[in-house]
Amino acid sequence: MMAAHPLDVHVAFRFLRGLAKNNDRNWFAENRRVYDETIKPQWEDFIMGLLIANAAFDERFAYVDPRSCMFRIYRDVRFAKDKSPYKPYLSAFLSPRGWRGSTPGFYVSLEPGGESVFAAGIYVPEKPALALIRARHAEGDRDFDRIVRAKTLGPYLPLDLDPLKVMPRGYPKEHPRANLLRARRYMLRRAFTDRELREGNAFALFRTAMKHAAPFVAWLDQFVSATPA
Repeated sequence: MMAAHPLDVHVAFRFLRGLAKNNDRNWFAENRRVYDETIKPQWEDFIMGLLIANAAFDERFAYVDPRSCMFRIYRDVRFAKDKSPYKPYLSAFLSPRGWRGSTPGFYVSLEPGGESVFAAGIYVPEKPALALIRARHAEGDRDFDRIVRAKTLGPYLPLDLDPLKVMPRGYPKEHPRANLLRARRYMLRRAFTDRELREGNAFALFRTAMKHAAPFVAWLDQFVSATPA
């Protein structure tokens, strides 16, 4: 299913390139109308379309407000060395559990220069969920093996695991799944070139990526479901 108003990648990239070169409040004020009347509404429709598409695999996505998924374009510069006030990209995190990095879901971003990204998984799992995931890996899980060995996941591998330098307590160093046991996150990732997004169908590319990654996200979600809220 297409978004109600397909995202015009050419217009979005032109605005974002201008913002990257002129990352100041004066430039943004002069171009505010383009952002408010074109970029932001199209991005919201784009995210809504992805939510509707993913509801085919998880009906909870049908009830998620796209505005709750979208990250603000304004940067928090209070503790940052870089004081540029705006993010030169559009981004969102789609999850029926909210946008926090401790929940499994899908991250999408649009940024010129080959920096547009699709990612899926759980970025900063809370300790109870991480313990359950590690315990399952210690036992061996054929479902997980089947999911990550699927040909459709090839473009999103290797997994981003951000591993510990040592094995977590209670697991032997020589465990055959040591890499998964030392993991602090479980993420798939794929970058899209500007040309792919300009010449292809950006919505279809991200929708297909979500379809491919949906079993991986669902596998992770079971462990978050099993932990107290």
